[in-house]
Amino acid sequence: MNSKADRSVSRTLMWLGFILTVDLLLLIVFLRWAYVEHYNITTSFFHDDLKFSSLDGSLMERWGYAKEAYIVGLAAYAFSKSKEFFYAAYAVLFLAVLADDSLQLHEHIGAWLSDPALLGEWGSLPSAALVSGAPLALALHGFRKLPSRRKSPALMLLAGFGIMAFFGVVFDSIHTLLIDAEHFQTISSFIEDGGELMSLTLIITVWRRYMPSIVLAYQPINRQPHLVVEQ
Repeated sequence: MNSKADRSVSRTLMWLGFILTVDLLLLIVFLRWAYVEHYNITTSFFHDDLKFSSLDGSLMERWGYAKEAYIVGLAAYAFSKSKEFFYAAYAVLFLAVLADDSLQLHEHIGAWLSDPALLGEWGSLPSAALVSGAPLALALHGFRKLPSRRKSPALMLLAGFGIMAFFGVVFDSIHTLLIDAEHFQTISSFIEDGGELMSLTLIITVWRRYMPSIVLAYQPINRQPHLVVEQ
């Protein structure tokens, strides 16, 4: 039994190592691209190539999309095995996040709400809530209905989402409103996108660590027929 648990932990650590390696490589590439663009090094391989940036459609963003899609798959698998509403709601929550990131939904809504006649410069804050608010409310409802012994991993998953939302929405809005982008664009983008990547990695790590116990807890028990010993 211990060897099986050890193998599970080992696989989780291997996955974590691979994902963190890709995260760090993409962040290093972004910093190199930003340096090349800042000093206009036209001879560099990175010059004027937006796929190395943090903009929509860049390698970093596409890696984030892949991680979000993977989380959707993990949550859907957990629901298929447990039939717990929380896991279905969590899958829907990250499906909304994936749609938002890939289609820039909250940016479009935020642009509309930022009209001076509506919310002005604060319009970007409620736009994200409009996209993810309902799925998050469903996930919180599902969390409340979970058995007490199953709430610890679910709480970690919700905390991971909260960290990701802080970097993706709150920090992004603070940066837009209070920081001079001309001087702080690189460092703020590094913190924002790096924070999002690491929070997604944290969520995947929680899933990989606790998925075996989630699945096992809802497996039917195969009872062996009792042997009758005749005296």
